[in-house]
Amino acid sequence: MKETKINYEEFVSRLRCRLYEIIPEDVNMEVNPVLKNNSLHLDSLVLFRQGSNCSPSFYLQDYYKKYTNGYDIDVLAENIYERWQRFIDSPYNQSPDLSLAHCKDGIVYRLVNASRNQEMLKNVPYIPFFDLAVVFYYVLRNNSDGLQSLRINTALRKRWNVTTKELFELASENTPRMFPERFRSMREFLEQYPIPEELSSEDVPWELSPYVLTNSNGINGAAVWLYPDVLEQTGQKLGSNYYILPSSTHELLILKEQTKHDAKDLLDMVYCVNRRCVDPEEFLSDNIYFYDRQQKKLKMISTDDPMQNRSLQNALNPLL
Repeated sequence: MKETKINYEEFVSRLRCRLYEIIPEDVNMEVNPVLKNNSLHLDSLVLFRQGSNCSPSFYLQDYYKKYTNGYDIDVLAENIYERWQRFIDSPYNQSPDLSLAHCKDGIVYRLVNASRNQEMLKNVPYIPFFDLAVVFYYVLRNNSDGLQSLRINTALRKRWNVTTKELFELASENTPRMFPERFRSMREFLEQYPIPEELSSEDVPWELSPYVLTNSNGINGAAVWLYPDVLEQTGQKLGSNYYILPSSTHELLILKEQTKHDAKDLLDMVYCVNRRCVDPEEFLSDNIYFYDRQQKKLKMISTDDPMQNRSLQNALNPLL
């Protein structure tokens, strides 16, 4: 007889009970709400010893998904405890030095959707960029063990006594150096990653299919179009004006102006793929963008009025 899956609340209760059975008595456990990208609220479970200032987060929604896919609660509890033990024994088990002198070479920027992150943007320095926002992070580590970063909030900016523009200047130097731009044809990209078939119709010739613009590790790679000269260099490579389709926070799709699709088709395509294929946390925008290589000007084409290219000029925005 097939076992009936329990709901999320019961799962969390049973998982915590199982963890209390296997963790040492001097280890405490807490579950705290965490605000992620696009106003996604997750429950973060942390294990810590008294006096410890550093601990990994285990997002319980992710573990519940594993449970619904067949993993046993005992196995998941043991996985959390084993991962916590590895962290405790690792060199990362120490509070980071958050002085500006130590952090300034690791400050980077990312792009998020502005309207879906209004709650988060109340507490962080940011720069408006069309319907998006440029936000800042400090990279704690980026190696074979993974990427770990800390979102820079307003309190930390004030502690450093820097302006948002100064953060942008630091990030403009660091982000291209730490995460170089990668521009590839769809054929090259498909050798590594699958692409939703809505974006790769067989009746579109390879020479007219999208190109992929991202960074060296493919994480938060949509920010590469902020890099100095990337927009102009992309136009030179294509020999054409081009559309920018926000595939996700991780990559952009680049499409030559001469393709058979018009702006309305592309807006419909992006909207459809965002609903069917993109993880809610990785959503970037339903709008598309257009770069005119002769005028060296970037414009947004909005879902509100697909017939009108709209260029957003903002005195606070050093990008426009």
